[in-house]
Amino acid sequence: MSGEHGIDPATALRAGKILEATREPRQGLAETDEAIAALNAVLTATPPGALRITILSNLGLIRMVRFQLTAAPADLDAAIDCFRDAQAAHTSHLPEGSHPGLSAVVPNLIGALHARAELTGHWDDLDEAILLGREAAVHIPPGLPQRAAALASLSSALRIRYERGGYDGDLTEAIDLGRQASADLPADHPRQGPVLSNLGSSLVAAGLWTDAVRAYEQAVERFAAAGDRHGRARTLTNLAAALAQSGLIEGALTASWAALEEFRALGDASDEARVKKNVASFLTGWAESTERDAPRRNRAGYARILADCARILGADDATTRGLADRLAALPDDAAPAGGTP
Repeated sequence: MSGEHGIDPATALRAGKILEATREPRQGLAETDEAIAALNAVLTATPPGALRITILSNLGLIRMVRFQLTAAPADLDAAIDCFRDAQAAHTSHLPEGSHPGLSAVVPNLIGALHARAELTGHWDDLDEAILLGREAAVHIPPGLPQRAAALASLSSALRIRYERGGYDGDLTEAIDLGRQASADLPADHPRQGPVLSNLGSSLVAAGLWTDAVRAYEQAVERFAAAGDRHGRARTLTNLAAALAQSGLIEGALTASWAALEEFRALGDASDEARVKKNVASFLTGWAESTERDAPRRNRAGYARILADCARILGADDATTRGLADRLAALPDDAAPAGGTP
């Protein structure tokens, strides 16, 4: 690369490593900026063709990583520009059907447009994402993981449009596409985690709690197999919410404790706080329902859950203290020995 296009060897080597590991974990902003600089240097000396499209696609992905770190709209705009350029180059410079792996550009662009629509409220971006997804479903050959990714991205965009506009047809199509995307992939494919998690969210929007729980449970397994701890933790959080909505409070707490453990290990204080807030909400609803509907079964259930909260959240946590106060306020004969919540 360096000899032919005048790129210095160090930059070419670093760029090559980045291109070999598109989803390479990046520890922070400095490493992300270094990766962007290296690929930009190579891009300026790379002529039209498959390599240039690959570089643009990777730049878009790394810009998305930077957006996740900074939440800066300019990073999201830059990612979209990279994906648009890659898509245009793919369409204009390569024969149709060649380099099928580059079809990943389209689902990445759909996802970025979807993210910008949610960030800015400019819903034209979401409509464009849906249009691109429909085109991708027609033009990307069946059997490619990139087609499944495009279907999943289209499904997600349709679900968001349903949540905004309330058109039932969008949600029905989102669920159908999510199921199709999962079916198109081998059961152990690393993309199954994101695809199944997205399907779970569509099923939640439809109130299909049992199906949503199943999809989230499968997604948790696939994220774990792929070594994606953040994906696993976030899906555990969604699973907990679906279980709580189904009235399965102990299952919801078990999923929450697992998510909390992961977020703590990852040093993700923001998501850790979100899980704690969800737990407090689950327990408030459970306590009110239990006190109203099953007053003679309160004490044993409170005691067991209180012990878990004290062990995992700490005795001084507000949720733990709130449960302890509720338990103390119960009459001594509120439950027979061995009762369950």
